[in-house]
Amino acid sequence: MSFIFISYSRKDQAYVDRLVQALTQRNLPVWLDNEINHGQAWNRVIREQLDQCQVFLLVMSPRAEQSPWVRNEMLYAINKRKAIFPLLLEGEHWFDVLGWQGADVTDGKLPETRFFDALRKYFPMPVDTAGSLPVKTVVEEKIPPAPATPVRTAKQPTPATQAVELKSEKGVDYRELQRLLKAKKWREADRETWHRMLEAVGRNKNDWIRSEELRTFPCADLKTIDALWKWHSGGKFGFSVQRDIWQQCGSPISIGQDWDRFCVKVGWQDETASQYLDYSELKANPDFSPTGEFPGSLIWDVCVCV
Repeated sequence: MSFIFISYSRKDQAYVDRLVQALTQRNLPVWLDNEINHGQAWNRVIREQLDQCQVFLLVMSPRAEQSPWVRNEMLYAINKRKAIFPLLLEGEHWFDVLGWQGADVTDGKLPETRFFDALRKYFPMPVDTAGSLPVKTVVEEKIPPAPATPVRTAKQPTPATQAVELKSEKGVDYRELQRLLKAKKWREADRETWHRMLEAVGRNKNDWIRSEELRTFPCADLKTIDALWKWHSGGKFGFSVQRDIWQQCGSPISIGQDWDRFCVKVGWQDETASQYLDYSELKANPDFSPTGEFPGSLIWDVCVCV
Protein backbone atom coordinates (compact mmCIF):
# COMPACT_ATOMS: atom_id res chain seq x y z
CA MET A 1 0.00 0.00 0.00
CA SER A 2 1.31 3.50 -0.85
CA PHE A 3 1.78 6.17 1.79
CA ILE A 4 3.70 9.30 2.78
CA PHE A 5 6.90 8.72 4.74
CA ILE A 6 7.65 11.65 7.05
CA SER A 7 11.29 12.22 7.97
CA TYR A 8 11.81 14.57 10.90
CA SER A 9 13.61 15.23 14.17
CA ARG A 10 11.86 14.06 17.33
CA LYS A 11 12.49 17.56 18.67
CA ASP A 12 10.00 18.79 16.07
CA GLN A 13 7.38 16.25 17.16
CA ALA A 14 4.79 18.88 18.13
CA TYR A 15 4.72 20.34 14.63
CA VAL A 16 4.79 16.91 12.99
CA ASP A 17 1.76 15.85 15.05
CA ARG A 18 -0.17 18.83 13.67
CA LEU A 19 1.03 18.04 10.17
CA VAL A 20 -0.06 14.41 10.45
CA GLN A 21 -3.48 15.52 11.65
CA ALA A 22 -3.82 17.82 8.63
CA LEU A 23 -2.79 15.03 6.26
CA THR A 24 -5.11 12.43 7.78
CA GLN A 25 -8.02 14.89 7.75
CA ARG A 26 -7.49 15.01 3.98
CA ASN A 27 -7.35 11.21 3.91
CA LEU A 28 -3.72 11.11 2.82
CA PRO A 29 -2.03 7.95 4.18
CA VAL A 30 0.95 8.63 6.46
CA TRP A 31 3.67 6.54 8.11
CA LEU A 32 5.83 7.70 11.05
CA ASP A 33 8.67 5.91 12.77
CA ASN A 34 6.66 5.89 15.99
CA GLU A 35 4.66 3.05 14.41
CA ILE A 36 7.62 0.68 14.77
CA ASN A 37 6.74 -2.04 17.27
CA HIS A 38 8.95 -3.10 20.14
CA GLY A 39 11.28 -5.92 19.13
CA GLN A 40 11.48 -4.89 15.47
CA ALA A 41 14.85 -4.06 13.92
CA TRP A 42 14.69 -0.27 13.54
CA ASN A 43 16.93 0.15 10.49
CA ARG A 44 15.30 -2.76 8.63
CA VAL A 45 11.80 -1.37 9.17
CA ILE A 46 12.86 2.14 8.12
CA ARG A 47 14.39 0.78 4.91
CA GLU A 48 11.30 -1.31 4.13
CA GLN A 49 8.99 1.65 4.65
CA LEU A 50 11.17 3.87 2.47
CA ASP A 51 11.05 1.23 -0.26
CA GLN A 52 7.27 1.05 -0.10
CA CYS A 53 6.40 4.73 0.30
CA GLN A 54 5.13 6.76 -2.62
CA VAL A 55 6.11 10.15 -1.23
CA PHE A 56 8.98 11.27 1.02
CA LEU A 57 8.02 14.31 3.10
CA LEU A 58 11.04 16.00 4.72
CA VAL A 59 10.56 18.41 7.64
CA MET A 60 13.65 20.63 7.52
CA SER A 61 15.01 22.30 10.64
CA PRO A 62 18.48 22.70 12.19
CA ARG A 63 17.58 19.86 14.55
CA ALA A 64 16.66 17.56 11.67
CA GLU A 65 19.81 18.57 9.77
CA GLN A 66 21.91 17.38 12.71
CA SER A 67 20.12 14.02 12.84
CA PRO A 68 22.05 11.20 11.09
CA TRP A 69 18.78 9.26 10.78
CA VAL A 70 17.04 12.06 8.90
CA ARG A 71 20.00 12.56 6.60
CA ASN A 72 20.29 8.85 5.83
CA GLU A 73 16.55 8.63 5.14
CA MET A 74 16.76 11.62 2.80
CA LEU A 75 19.72 10.24 0.85
CA TYR A 76 18.08 6.82 0.57
CA ALA A 77 14.84 8.38 -0.71
CA ILE A 78 16.77 10.43 -3.29
CA ASN A 79 18.66 7.33 -4.43
CA LYS A 80 15.35 5.44 -4.78
CA ARG A 81 13.94 8.32 -6.85
CA LYS A 82 11.05 8.91 -4.52
CA ALA A 83 8.84 11.97 -4.87
CA ILE A 84 10.46 14.44 -2.46
CA PHE A 85 8.40 17.12 -0.71
CA PRO A 86 10.52 19.34 1.56
CA LEU A 87 8.93 21.51 4.25
CA LEU A 88 11.04 24.33 5.64
CA LEU A 89 10.13 24.59 9.32
CA GLU A 90 13.19 26.51 10.47
CA GLY A 91 16.59 27.57 9.13
CA GLU A 92 17.53 27.39 5.45
CA HIS A 93 16.48 25.12 2.60
CA TRP A 94 18.84 22.12 2.45
CA PHE A 95 21.26 21.96 -0.44
CA ASP A 96 20.55 18.25 -1.15
CA VAL A 97 16.90 18.94 -1.97
CA LEU A 98 17.19 22.30 -3.71
CA GLY A 99 15.90 20.68 -6.89
CA TRP A 100 12.55 19.88 -5.29
CA GLN A 101 9.94 22.54 -4.79
CA GLY A 102 8.90 22.64 -1.16
CA ALA A 103 6.78 24.76 1.10
CA ASP A 104 7.64 27.39 3.68
CA VAL A 105 6.08 26.42 7.02
CA THR A 106 8.22 28.66 9.21
CA ASP A 107 6.65 29.79 12.47
CA GLY A 108 4.89 26.43 12.61
CA LYS A 109 2.25 27.17 10.00
CA LEU A 110 0.73 24.37 7.98
CA PRO A 111 1.30 24.16 4.20
CA GLU A 112 -1.13 25.87 1.85
CA THR A 113 -3.93 23.90 0.22
CA ARG A 114 -2.03 23.61 -3.07
CA PHE A 115 0.71 21.66 -1.27
CA PHE A 116 -1.80 19.04 -0.15
CA ASP A 117 -3.30 19.04 -3.64
CA ALA A 118 0.15 18.30 -5.07
CA LEU A 119 0.45 15.33 -2.72
CA ARG A 120 -2.95 14.00 -3.72
CA LYS A 121 -1.94 13.12 -7.28
CA TYR A 122 0.18 10.30 -5.86
CA PHE A 123 -2.88 8.77 -4.20
CA PRO A 124 -5.61 8.52 -6.86
CA MET A 125 -8.10 6.93 -4.48
CA PRO A 126 -8.43 8.90 -1.24
CA VAL A 127 -10.42 7.12 1.47
CA ASP A 128 -13.15 9.72 1.66
CA THR A 129 -14.08 9.30 -2.00
CA ALA A 130 -13.42 5.58 -2.38
CA GLY A 131 -17.01 4.73 -1.58
CA SER A 132 -18.47 7.24 -3.98
CA LEU A 133 -16.55 6.76 -7.21
CA PRO A 134 -18.35 5.30 -10.22
CA VAL A 135 -16.57 1.97 -9.76
CA LYS A 136 -18.73 1.55 -6.66
CA THR A 137 -22.26 2.61 -5.77
CA VAL A 138 -22.71 5.26 -8.44
CA VAL A 139 -22.22 2.83 -11.31
CA GLU A 140 -23.78 -0.02 -9.37
CA GLU A 141 -27.04 1.89 -8.96
CA LYS A 142 -27.17 3.82 -12.22
CA ILE A 143 -25.77 1.41 -14.81
CA PRO A 144 -27.53 -1.94 -14.73
CA PRO A 145 -25.64 -5.04 -15.91
CA ALA A 146 -25.46 -5.00 -19.69
CA PRO A 147 -25.70 -8.05 -21.90
CA ALA A 148 -22.45 -9.25 -23.42
CA THR A 149 -21.47 -7.56 -26.67
CA PRO A 150 -22.52 -9.95 -29.47
CA VAL A 151 -19.76 -11.46 -31.57
CA ARG A 152 -19.86 -10.08 -35.09
CA THR A 153 -19.56 -12.38 -38.09
CA ALA A 154 -18.84 -11.73 -41.74
CA LYS A 155 -22.58 -11.40 -42.29
CA GLN A 156 -22.86 -8.82 -39.52
CA PRO A 157 -20.59 -5.90 -40.56
CA THR A 158 -19.70 -3.26 -38.01
CA PRO A 159 -22.03 -0.26 -38.39
CA ALA A 160 -20.47 2.78 -40.00
CA THR A 161 -21.77 4.93 -37.17
CA GLN A 162 -21.92 4.07 -33.50
CA ALA A 163 -25.24 3.10 -31.96
CA VAL A 164 -25.07 4.95 -28.63
CA GLU A 165 -27.70 7.61 -28.07
CA LEU A 166 -26.05 10.72 -26.63
CA LYS A 167 -28.50 11.45 -23.82
CA SER A 168 -27.85 14.05 -21.14
CA GLU A 169 -29.95 15.34 -18.27
CA LYS A 170 -27.86 18.52 -18.10
CA GLY A 171 -27.59 19.42 -21.77
CA VAL A 172 -24.00 18.18 -22.06
CA ASP A 173 -22.76 17.67 -25.62
CA TYR A 174 -20.97 14.31 -25.93
CA ARG A 175 -20.19 14.51 -29.65
CA GLU A 176 -16.52 15.40 -29.10
CA LEU A 177 -16.14 12.42 -26.75
CA GLN A 178 -17.77 10.26 -29.39
CA ARG A 179 -15.39 11.58 -32.06
CA LEU A 180 -12.27 11.00 -29.94
CA LEU A 181 -13.28 7.49 -29.01
CA LYS A 182 -14.15 6.64 -32.60
CA ALA A 183 -10.67 7.91 -33.58
CA LYS A 184 -9.17 5.70 -30.82
CA LYS A 185 -7.60 8.70 -29.13
CA TRP A 186 -7.98 7.15 -25.71
CA ARG A 187 -6.08 9.66 -23.59
CA GLU A 188 -7.76 12.64 -25.24
CA ALA A 189 -11.11 10.91 -24.76
CA ASP A 190 -10.27 10.32 -21.13
CA ARG A 191 -9.60 14.02 -20.59
CA GLU A 192 -12.77 14.91 -22.50
CA THR A 193 -14.72 12.50 -20.26
CA TRP A 194 -13.45 14.30 -17.18
CA HIS A 195 -14.33 17.73 -18.55
CA ARG A 196 -17.84 16.66 -19.56
CA MET A 197 -18.39 15.08 -16.15
CA LEU A 198 -17.37 18.36 -14.53
CA GLU A 199 -19.83 20.14 -16.81
CA ALA A 200 -22.59 17.71 -15.83
CA VAL A 201 -22.21 18.67 -12.15
CA GLY A 202 -21.84 22.39 -12.88
CA ARG A 203 -18.06 22.68 -12.39
CA ASN A 204 -15.48 24.27 -14.67
CA LYS A 205 -12.61 22.29 -16.15
CA ASN A 206 -10.12 23.46 -13.52
CA ASP A 207 -12.31 22.29 -10.66
CA TRP A 208 -12.95 18.84 -9.20
CA ILE A 209 -16.00 16.73 -8.38
CA ARG A 210 -17.14 16.41 -4.78
CA SER A 211 -18.21 13.12 -3.22
CA GLU A 212 -21.87 14.14 -2.98
CA GLU A 213 -21.86 15.21 -6.64
CA LEU A 214 -20.67 11.75 -7.61
CA ARG A 215 -23.44 10.14 -5.58
CA THR A 216 -26.02 12.28 -7.37
CA PHE A 217 -24.36 12.25 -10.79
CA PRO A 218 -26.96 12.44 -13.62
CA CYS A 219 -27.99 8.90 -14.51
CA ALA A 220 -28.48 9.46 -18.24
CA ASP A 221 -25.07 11.11 -18.55
CA LEU A 222 -23.28 8.29 -16.74
CA LYS A 223 -24.96 5.71 -18.96
CA THR A 224 -24.01 7.66 -22.10
CA ILE A 225 -20.35 7.93 -21.07
CA ASP A 226 -20.17 4.27 -20.10
CA ALA A 227 -21.87 3.11 -23.30
CA LEU A 228 -19.54 5.19 -25.48
CA TRP A 229 -16.43 3.77 -23.84
CA LYS A 230 -17.69 0.18 -24.01
CA TRP A 231 -18.82 0.45 -27.62
CA HIS A 232 -15.61 1.92 -29.01
CA SER A 233 -13.24 -0.25 -26.95
CA GLY A 234 -15.04 -3.47 -27.76
CA GLY A 235 -16.12 -3.86 -24.14
CA LYS A 236 -12.60 -3.38 -22.75
CA PHE A 237 -13.12 0.04 -21.13
CA GLY A 238 -15.98 1.67 -19.22
CA PHE A 239 -17.24 2.43 -15.73
CA SER A 240 -19.43 -0.65 -15.61
CA VAL A 241 -16.43 -2.76 -16.68
CA GLN A 242 -14.49 -1.31 -13.74
CA ARG A 243 -17.45 -1.98 -11.46
CA ASP A 244 -17.46 -5.67 -12.33
CA ILE A 245 -13.75 -5.99 -11.58
CA TRP A 246 -14.19 -4.01 -8.37
CA GLN A 247 -16.84 -6.48 -7.24
CA GLN A 248 -14.55 -9.41 -8.06
CA CYS A 249 -11.93 -7.83 -5.78
CA GLY A 250 -14.24 -7.76 -2.77
CA SER A 251 -15.95 -4.39 -3.38
CA PRO A 252 -13.35 -2.37 -1.40
CA ILE A 253 -14.51 1.01 -0.09
CA SER A 254 -11.19 2.15 1.38
CA ILE A 255 -7.48 1.85 0.71
CA GLY A 256 -6.20 -1.61 1.56
CA GLN A 257 -5.28 -5.00 0.12
CA ASP A 258 -8.52 -5.46 -1.86
CA TRP A 259 -8.29 -1.95 -3.33
CA ASP A 260 -4.65 -2.56 -4.29
CA ARG A 261 -5.70 -5.82 -5.96
CA PHE A 262 -8.33 -3.94 -7.96
CA CYS A 263 -5.78 -1.28 -9.00
CA VAL A 264 -3.36 -3.97 -10.18
CA LYS A 265 -6.08 -5.70 -12.20
CA VAL A 266 -7.09 -2.54 -14.06
CA GLY A 267 -3.46 -1.48 -14.53
CA TRP A 268 -3.33 1.54 -12.23
CA GLN A 269 -0.82 0.06 -9.82
CA ASP A 270 2.45 -1.79 -10.27
CA GLU A 271 2.07 -5.30 -8.87
CA THR A 272 5.73 -5.75 -7.95
CA ALA A 273 6.35 -2.29 -6.47
CA SER A 274 2.86 -1.79 -4.98
CA GLN A 275 2.89 1.78 -6.25
CA TYR A 276 0.46 3.73 -8.37
CA LEU A 277 1.65 4.31 -11.90
CA ASP A 278 1.97 7.78 -13.25
CA TYR A 279 -0.91 8.61 -15.55
CA SER A 280 1.51 8.80 -18.49
CA GLU A 281 2.49 5.16 -17.85
CA LEU A 282 -0.99 3.78 -18.57
CA LYS A 283 -1.01 1.76 -21.80
CA ALA A 284 -4.12 3.46 -23.22
CA ASN A 285 -4.73 0.87 -25.91
CA PRO A 286 -7.45 -1.80 -25.76
CA ASP A 287 -5.13 -4.21 -27.57
CA PHE A 288 -2.57 -4.04 -24.77
CA SER A 289 -4.29 -2.46 -21.77
CA PRO A 290 -5.69 -4.48 -18.87
CA THR A 291 -9.48 -4.65 -18.93
CA GLY A 292 -10.91 -1.63 -17.12
CA GLU A 293 -7.86 0.63 -17.44
CA PHE A 294 -10.01 3.50 -18.74
CA PRO A 295 -11.66 5.88 -17.98
CA GLY A 296 -8.88 6.94 -15.64
CA SER A 297 -8.89 10.73 -15.37
CA LEU A 298 -11.67 10.65 -12.79
CA ILE A 299 -9.50 8.66 -10.41
CA TRP A 300 -6.44 10.87 -10.84
CA ASP A 301 -8.29 14.19 -11.08
CA VAL A 302 -10.68 13.72 -8.19
CA CYS A 303 -7.87 15.32 -6.20
CA VAL A 304 -5.71 17.18 -8.68
CA CYS A 305 -7.10 19.74 -11.11
CA VAL A 306 -5.39 19.96 -14.49
